Amino acid sequence: MPVNDSRLSPRGDRTLLLRVAALLGLSAGFVAVAMGGCGARTPLNVGPPQPPCFVDSDCPNADDLCNPVYCDLAAGAEAGVSRNGGLCKTLEPVNCEDNDPCTLDECSKKTGLCTYEIATRDNDGDGFRGPRPGTLPGDPDSCGNDCDDKSELAYPGGIEVCDGVDNDCNGVVDDGATYVPLLNDPIRLSSDDSAPAGPGGLAWSGTSYAAAYTATAQGFQVRTSMLEPMGQPIPPGESPVVIVNGDNAGGPVVWVGDRYGLAWQDRRSGDYEIYFTLLDEAGAKVIPDTRLTFAPGFSINLSLTWTGGEFVVVWQDERDGLFDLFAQRLSLDGAPIGSNVKLTEATFVGNEAPTAAAGLETIGVAWSPGDALQHFIKFQVFNQDLTPRSEPIDLTDGTTDSVYPTIVWNKDRYIVAWFDKSANPKAIYAAVIAEDGTVLVPRKAVTNPGTFRSRYPNLKPLGDRLLLVFSDDRDQNDGYELYSAMLTNDLDPVGPAQRVTFGKRDSIYPISAFGPEGNVGILFRDDREGEQHVFFTRLGCIVP
Repeated sequence: MPVNDSRLSPRGDRTLLLRVAALLGLSAGFVAVAMGGCGARTPLNVGPPQPPCFVDSDCPNADDLCNPVYCDLAAGAEAGVSRNGGLCKTLEPVNCEDNDPCTLDECSKKTGLCTYEIATRDNDGDGFRGPRPGTLPGDPDSCGNDCDDKSELAYPGGIEVCDGVDNDCNGVVDDGATYVPLLNDPIRLSSDDSAPAGPGGLAWSGTSYAAAYTATAQGFQVRTSMLEPMGQPIPPGESPVVIVNGDNAGGPVVWVGDRYGLAWQDRRSGDYEIYFTLLDEAGAKVIPDTRLTFAPGFSINLSLTWTGGEFVVVWQDERDGLFDLFAQRLSLDGAPIGSNVKLTEATFVGNEAPTAAAGLETIGVAWSPGDALQHFIKFQVFNQDLTPRSEPIDLTDGTTDSVYPTIVWNKDRYIVAWFDKSANPKAIYAAVIAEDGTVLVPRKAVTNPGTFRSRYPNLKPLGDRLLLVFSDDRDQNDGYELYSAMLTNDLDPVGPAQRVTFGKRDSIYPISAFGPEGNVGILFRDDREGEQHVFFTRLGCIVP
């Protein structure tokens, strides 16, 4: 006959619970705990009973020996549950901190033992370690004194030669040298079935160049060519970066001492997303394509930089409606660190065309908000964890159409350059900004095209001066030609501009990289053969 619980007295409840407990093998203590609040005006606020333990491994998270726990059988007896085990107790966590900034202190969860890994790396294998991020080489807490851990030719005590490297680590590249056109015929890299093609990135490993560009003849496709020191393609020559069907474009590439980082925009999933991979010195892909974005809308127009310890990709993204800027950190091994970080908040117009550079302990980002009729240039400094360091800065006032900025870090300052389609003169303009966001040199023209136009700037930092490569139609050679010019850190000219290319039609979109023996390699788009192809040419280093 079923029991009617509503008719049981408190004593009857206890009797029934004791019988049930006996059948289940539970102690009288269990019944006492269960009945403790029975009949009280205010019920006890207690959580569920802790599961009993018999050995340490019964305790939650017992496999984490850095935060050790143990099964205290004596505590179980005191609580009246000793016949059913003890209670789990927590011990002091393992403290691995050795107060040495030059080590990465970590506790192994499997063993509970401390490991102390050197906090800096020797990416270029020259026997000298690079500094900790945010420190200067050789500072007491830098833990490294290599001023350029991307090149084995740069280290303290090195002998300065003309090679595009700060060999002696005095903060100046190729002391006192200038760069002049070598007047060699440019080398075409893109194949017949690539046209129209445009440049994406260029980097020098110490033995060869990696040139990345976008071919558009049969849909957009990022391709690479590895080049000998003089620019001749290394067999097999042109190779696609992406095999999966879907338009892809971009290709900024950086060398970090023992590998290349390469990023691009890719439409294999339906809309454009940002992807990243690593290449070895021969240009072979060493990790699978790593997708960085998963939001609706286009993620495009990306920039790639290296902080000395991490890759940072910045792009424009329309996941929230108008285009805004987002960024992603990646480890040396190409693994994303955290998630996408939103850098800007669009108001009436989108934020577009970002370009980024790594400073001493920050990331500088320049971009061009605007619409179909008007653009201006903004700049902001971020910490290397992508939190803001400064407020956004207006480098132009919006009264002219300023577009396509480029940015470099030069010893102790950011330098941003862009071209202006409606100012007088229609020149390359630039500004200098300190790492805290203070404008050191406001907007000023750095080219002098007269009544004609300068466009598409590219900068190479030299520590105490800058190399500027740009396009200009002042010679009226049926289009734009490439020019080079030297500038001081305060944006004053050092000598006249020099013409680099001489072919008919346009030579535009230059991307430069320091190469061997003081050469500066230049990747660019050229229309001299009627179709748009990617070419390579060089500047040579001259020491006074």
